[in-house]
Amino acid sequence: MAEENVVIIEPDEEKKKKFPLIIIILLLLILILLLVLLAVVVVKKKEKKKTNDINIEKIVKKLEKKNIPKDELNILVKKATILYKTGQKEKALKILEKIAEFSKALSYYNLGVIKIEEKDYKTALEYFKKAISNKQNRTISAINAAFCALKLKNYELFDYYRNLAYTFLPEIATNKNYPYYYALVMYYLGYEYETIPALKKKTDFEEESKELLGTVFDYYNDPYQAKNLIKDPLYKGFNYAKAGEYYLAKEYLSRTNNKKGEFALGLVDLKIGDFKEAAKIFKKYKNENIYPIIVFLKPSLFDIKQAQKEFQESFLKNREDFYDLFFYFAPYKVYNINQTINYLKKGIAGIPIGSIEEAKTYLTKSANYSSMNLKISKAIKLALNGHIFLANQEFRKLLKNNNTYILHYNTALTYAQLGDYLNAYRHFLKAYHLNPYDLKTGILALYAAAKTHIKNPHLIALIKEDLNDNTPLEDAMLSLYLNDRIKMVAFLQKNQKNKPFWLLTKLSIKALYNKDYSYEALQLKSIFDKDIIANLLYFYANNKNLPIQKLAQNYQSFFLHIKNHVNLNDFYYGAKIARDWYFDFAKISGLMYRVRLQLLKKAKTETFDIIPVLKRLAYADFYTKHFEEAYTIYNDLINNKNVTDPETLYLAAVTAIAANHHANAVALMELAKLKNPNFLEARYGLGLLWQESGNLNAASIQYSKIDNGFKSKFFDFNLKPIN
Repeated sequence: MAEENVVIIEPDEEKKKKFPLIIIILLLLILILLLVLLAVVVVKKKEKKKTNDINIEKIVKKLEKKNIPKDELNILVKKATILYKTGQKEKALKILEKIAEFSKALSYYNLGVIKIEEKDYKTALEYFKKAISNKQNRTISAINAAFCALKLKNYELFDYYRNLAYTFLPEIATNKNYPYYYALVMYYLGYEYETIPALKKKTDFEEESKELLGTVFDYYNDPYQAKNLIKDPLYKGFNYAKAGEYYLAKEYLSRTNNKKGEFALGLVDLKIGDFKEAAKIFKKYKNENIYPIIVFLKPSLFDIKQAQKEFQESFLKNREDFYDLFFYFAPYKVYNINQTINYLKKGIAGIPIGSIEEAKTYLTKSANYSSMNLKISKAIKLALNGHIFLANQEFRKLLKNNNTYILHYNTALTYAQLGDYLNAYRHFLKAYHLNPYDLKTGILALYAAAKTHIKNPHLIALIKEDLNDNTPLEDAMLSLYLNDRIKMVAFLQKNQKNKPFWLLTKLSIKALYNKDYSYEALQLKSIFDKDIIANLLYFYANNKNLPIQKLAQNYQSFFLHIKNHVNLNDFYYGAKIARDWYFDFAKISGLMYRVRLQLLKKAKTETFDIIPVLKRLAYADFYTKHFEEAYTIYNDLINNKNVTDPETLYLAAVTAIAANHHANAVALMELAKLKNPNFLEARYGLGLLWQESGNLNAASIQYSKIDNGFKSKFFDFNLKPIN
């Protein structure tokens, strides 16, 4: 067998064999690249030659002969246009000026168009005037002249040229683009509706017709049709915003990449509650108030239908709405003396039922056990009879010399019922730290913190540590705060106890999950038979599923006999929730004027506790649009009666705006914000007022301090109309 010759190629030899192949490939690539570059150069040279072929002197000489056919003249105009577009403006203008000597109307019109592109509207207008005087292209020249006059804000000339264009329209009746020109003239004349059929006709101006048609639909407040025609994302964003589709508006405005779009995006962010984003945008444009705003009070404050709609959407729909119920029904406390507590329990049970005198007797007996309990019982008697403001004053006096758990708790409770949640939080927190075994007080501190937008994770952790099988109510109350659905649902399975906090917790959980809570409302009413909130809660539980108009009608019947149902002291003097609910139901039922009359009568006869009555009267004056009267009362409360709580200062500011005292409104709202830095209504109102006055930097500072998602009860804004 013959041997096979096997050749083994060493690595170096393999590289040597591959090297020539690599060289060939590289040379081919270089050759291809050179060919491409050569092709580009040839094309560029041709383009350059094409431009250079336009011999200016030759054209000028030809024009001087003044015997050029019209078609050839049009070709020369196109050549001038090529020169203009390639940056050779002087050469283009030289040709057009020479054409002017031969065919003035034609060249003047084209010169006018060029000047419009340069945004030199004054010169453009002069050219269009000359074109019109030469009686050629008169209709289109008049339309363009009207456009220039509008840009120059010469409304007298604009009126002249739009009417002139209308006069010349028959001259171009056979032009295939006549419908578009007709629509333009009609639009300029203010006959927007007449443009719609014309703009739907087929012309060479298809895109322009769609844009104008979209503008017309927008004018007739039909943003849904407008947005389908106008492609500009800024315009689409504005249209969606006008329609109240703020999230869609944000989507389009985010695509604009220009100042107007970004600024408009900031306004949309305000509408949807993205305050942090809005603050960044307005800080960026602090020196450019692109779209000024005008601030106004929400229509739902005064209009029954709007109020009904808002009531239906918001009443008892949020967790924080229920915290006021816990504050309202929470018991007051005295020192831990067994006999005192027994008497106090009887006293507290008696008051809401209406047994005021019997309760006073028990409380007086309890007071005999100590001098401090005597003073505390005096303040408690005021609170239980609805005089929360006076009770708060008494507790604060006692606190000056007695830093105790009981006094901090009672003071916190009066603050919470008055709606001063920041001070309520501070005192509940102190009370809890002085007595950490009282978990309910710690949870009430969390409720007050939530009402004033404060978070305290350390307090949550402390309360959680002490929860156990013996604290199911406290566990459920905390789960309500934490929105712990599992624990809340589990609490609903527990056996019913007819105790206020137990009933309130079940009622709150059921309401949040849209379950029937009429049983709990009935039990609360049976415990607190004459109490205004217990009765209104029971009324609402049994009517909430009715159409809002029917609910309002039923409340009118309830209101006619309200004195037979409830003790009105809590409305006249008492907790903020009693005032708010009474007004809310009156607003949706058209009874605000009758409530105002009630308060006017009460104010004339009240001698013991006039401040709360005056507060409510000012509130009623505001809602019945007696703005100047309300403003006068708030001024008296603040300046003469030393009432400077944040809510009173804020409501005084709102009333000042309604009464057209905007400068005073800013000062009052600033004071309200200083008193409570977490008062978001005050911050929002202040931000809007600063923005309205053009101080975007100050406005952005306020917006940056507002939690995203906040919704104002009082304020809204629109773009300021352009004069």
